[in-house]
Amino acid sequence: MSKPGRADMKASERKFLRLVGEAATLPMRLRLGLVEELKSGAHYQNENGLRFSLESVSEYKRAKKSRAQHEPLVTWLASFGPNDVFFDVGANIGGLSLMAARLHGGRVPIVAFEPAFDSYAALVRNVLINDLGSVVTPLHVALFDETGIRPFYRSRLGAGSAFHAVGEALDDERRPFTPAAVERVLAYRLDDLVRDFGLPRPTRIKLDVDGFENKVMAGAVQVLSGGPCEIYTELVETDAADAHARDVTAFLQKLGYRLVQVTEHRAPGTFPRVFDGLFVRS
Repeated sequence: MSKPGRADMKASERKFLRLVGEAATLPMRLRLGLVEELKSGAHYQNENGLRFSLESVSEYKRAKKSRAQHEPLVTWLASFGPNDVFFDVGANIGGLSLMAARLHGGRVPIVAFEPAFDSYAALVRNVLINDLGSVVTPLHVALFDETGIRPFYRSRLGAGSAFHAVGEALDDERRPFTPAAVERVLAYRLDDLVRDFGLPRPTRIKLDVDGFENKVMAGAVQVLSGGPCEIYTELVETDAADAHARDVTAFLQKLGYRLVQVTEHRAPGTFPRVFDGLFVRS
């Protein structure tokens, strides 16, 4: 089937705007009923057979990312063994947690951390719609270097959004930003969380926290140094003088980790430099 042409897209956009205008004239009860009807039918199944319950365009964009766009992260996810425990830190709407669960047939326990209320709600919906509630444990928690209630600065609202910050309003390049909103969230040191709730110690960790890697790791020294573990994390260097990635690497090296793989997101010499690092502790 051929893709819709530009004229068809324009017609669809006009129809959409007309429907929005008509919906705005309905009584509130009917408008809410319409929202419920639309939500109940907004399901998307990606190329891996994973289903997503969608309520925003941002969620749709995340759900439709191809498997190839996640390589070599997918290769790493596929390498998990039967004795591994996976912690997905910064799970967003749950795409990687769901993929790991599907790749291993539910044999690898997964804990998915997401502090944003709207992305967390989407994460839970997606876990349930894929019948993975016995495999993936979603936690509405921000991992941090101290335990307590902390401000959570949102770059914008909406499930699937990113580049938020715990504690202080700094973006992924550690520059101040004006938040669209500020939540109060439960922040936990991972060491405290594992101890207080008897969580299994992770052997595989995906860390995607938009520049706050040092804060998360500072609260997880006991967990990270308690045995073999692999950490897959995205890092950003604003310029050649930015020491953030080097500081993260040095911190993990002190705990016995080796940087065994680097995947660049951009051409060498381009700043800000964005890359994935795989750290391994035997």
